[in-house]
Order: sequence, then C-alpha cells, then structure tokens
Amino acid sequence: MSLDFARSEWKEFFKSPAKVILLIFSFALMVLMLHLIANFICNIEHRQGFAFDDPLLSLFKPIDLTWLIFSVLYFSVIFVVIQLLSNPRKLILGFLSYSLLLSFRILAMYLLPLDPPKNIILLKDPLIEYFGTDVTLTRDLFFSGHTSLMVLLFLLSEGKGAKILLLCGVVVVGLGVMLQKVHYSVDVLVAIFAGYCSFAWTKAILSRFKIYPK
Repeated sequence: MSLDFARSEWKEFFKSPAKVILLIFSFALMVLMLHLIANFICNIEHRQGFAFDDPLLSLFKPIDLTWLIFSVLYFSVIFVVIQLLSNPRKLILGFLSYSLLLSFRILAMYLLPLDPPKNIILLKDPLIEYFGTDVTLTRDLFFSGHTSLMVLLFLLSEGKGAKILLLCGVVVVGLGVMLQKVHYSVDVLVAIFAGYCSFAWTKAILSRFKIYPK
C-alpha cells in the first residue's frame, strides 16, 4: 500500500475518538494477554501431564530446525506488522484476534495437560524465554502457538504475493515443530483451526459493529 493511502486511512480514522480508544484498548489487551500467557506457561511447566504415541511422529527421527522456525516466524511477524501499520482498522483486528488466540491457548492448555513427545529437541524461543523464564519450556503444547500465529499472520496479510509467502511460512513452521518433535501432530492441526477461528470470529464481531468492513 502507498504512503498516501496509509496517511488518508489514519487521517480518517482519527476523526472517530471511539475507534482511537478501541485501538488503544486492543493493544493494551494484547499486552495483558501476552503477560498472562507467559506467567501461565511458567506455572504449568512443572505440572504433570500425559503423553501418547503419535503414529506420525514415530515415522522419523527428530531434526533441529530451531533457526529455521524462528527465522520464518520473526520475519513473518515484522512483515505483517509493517503491512498493518498502514490500516488502523486492520491493526485493531490483528490485536484483538491475537488476544483471542492467546485466550484459546490458555484454555486449551489448562484443559488438556500434555507431556512433550518422545525424543523432543528443545525449541528455545528467545523472546518468550527472555520475558517469561530462563528455563526452556516444554509443556506449552496443546495447541501449537507458533503454527496458530503463522495462520493468523497469513489471514491478516494483504496481497496475493504476501499470502503465498505467508502460506509457505505456515507450512514450514507447522512441519518444523513436528519434525523437531516439539509438538504432536494434533497440536498443529488444532492450531490451524484455532488461528482461523480467532481471525474469523473477531472480524465478524468488528463487522457487526461496523468497525471493520465485511
């Protein structure tokens, strides 16, 4: 999108104090949810869960793809955030969708405590561990936060080229966390559904209140 388009979008957006307040609220909510999930994951790290034999994971030995997973993830986050900055309404959609996605993860992990798969190669997320704990996390399993975030970024992205790029990112991250045996295959499948639902439900609510176009 052009700089002129972004300028006109923000100029029109600032004419509505209610939308400005909603933008601030949605950002604050996302920050709060990030804080809550970081603390929650730290608390469940020592909780006893259960493991199961995943027939898909049993077909191969684990591969360390940490650098690839986080390179794709961080690039995708930066790329989509830059796109969203040109459209304040979509920025609201992104903040609220991600907040809902984080709430889904907290609920899912609370209801279904899992132990990590056999032969896991630890995935050390520098951001989560920096803000949350210096201990490598292994029980933030059901469902895959990395995969669900990639799905959300794909849905938020604009332009055919960007969507193709982000879709490839979804595949790389989804397969990557399984090949590294960080997640069960069901974690990845549910993550795709959760990412879509968080986007679709948030968009539907914002559209209903005429904050975001249908």
